[in-house]
Amino acid sequence: MPDPSPEPTAPPPAPHPLAAGDVIAGKYRLDAILGEGAMGEVWRATQLGLDRGVALKVLRADFARHADARARFVREARVAATLHHPAAVAVVDFGEHDGILFLVMELLVGRTLRQRLDAGPVSVPEALAIAGQIAGALDAAHRIRLVHRDIKPENVFLEAHADGERVRVVDFGLAFIAAPPGDADPRSLGRLTDEGILGGTPAYMSPEQVRGRAIGPACDVYALGCVLYELICGHPPFVGAVADLLTRHAYAPVVPLRQAAADRDIEPALDDLVLAMLAKSAPLRPPPSAIIERLAALAAPGRVPGRSGAHQGDRASRMVARAEPEPGDDPVIEVAWRGAWDDDLALGLATAGLRARRDGATGPGALVYAPGADIPALTALVASGVIVLTDVIAGDIAAITARLRAGVADVVTRPVRVDDLIRKLTRARR
Repeated sequence: MPDPSPEPTAPPPAPHPLAAGDVIAGKYRLDAILGEGAMGEVWRATQLGLDRGVALKVLRADFARHADARARFVREARVAATLHHPAAVAVVDFGEHDGILFLVMELLVGRTLRQRLDAGPVSVPEALAIAGQIAGALDAAHRIRLVHRDIKPENVFLEAHADGERVRVVDFGLAFIAAPPGDADPRSLGRLTDEGILGGTPAYMSPEQVRGRAIGPACDVYALGCVLYELICGHPPFVGAVADLLTRHAYAPVVPLRQAAADRDIEPALDDLVLAMLAKSAPLRPPPSAIIERLAALAAPGRVPGRSGAHQGDRASRMVARAEPEPGDDPVIEVAWRGAWDDDLALGLATAGLRARRDGATGPGALVYAPGADIPALTALVASGVIVLTDVIAGDIAAITARLRAGVADVVTRPVRVDDLIRKLTRARR
């Protein structure tokens, strides 16, 4: 595998636009354009001498004089050449010709996952197989700290083979190298794009991407969750205008598969896995290795629905594995909600990494929000060893005093503001 050449120190004159028939570096004849992106073009080309088809990606002429764009293109080539996995695309050459940076990859024959979705419904077994192969590519990428950050049906290719279609993950144009543990200077890794810059496709963007937060491999897991959801339901978890999509990714709970695809026989274990992949807080999402294991168990021949094959009888092993928290992730706080439910407040809690559950199970040390609870109910909760917060009417000093005497950790005043509730729940949990 060739090693991409060093980054150019000075941009050359703007190259002429390419056309079919042009020969690049004396050995690649351009045949037809396959696709165009924001910064590049991909051509079907013929490698002269070997007479084989290849895919040749070039930096568009209008970006060729921009040093940042050229550096990003070179880094993408380096990253693509480093990633080795059956579901990744192999790089066969890289270079520069008359001011044109080019990257040569194996030519894939088949269709995109978007084209497959447009052709008709996808069966649940097919969806599990596709998602498992994507997860395999992500697992390999994440092991070298590479985050794709734009997983979507358009970037998943179904390559035609005699024994069926095989998944290939393409386009690492938005990717970046995640900082290793303890690295204080992520810039030393040569990111393809910077943290804090909104990148990705709105229908598949993780909450941390939407909020411009530090992102890591878990954002790819969220996007894969969106893709798997779409494979089964026919649409991603959220649809609508861009602004609405971004808001809902950050704030809105996902409708479970069994409700969104009520006409299909969805196992609870699959529903639980997808909801875990779509968790608002990154540490709650399972890593690709756990996803591969769970999808394989769900697809196992002869498996009894609702059971987990080799792990039957072991409750702990049936739980979806969670990713370890990454630098920049907020800790997740579980809140058992006892009382009248408020969708707006619950959504606001989710954005801060607090997961509220109606009538959630409690034990000593658990955090409970009990709006509207009377003194006897609060006293009983406190006696059970939980940490309790409740609400009172603003200015009702007697009510505040009575509740504090009953042992509640804190009170919020009505009308309850989400920022006030978040602050007091977080403080009480500490």
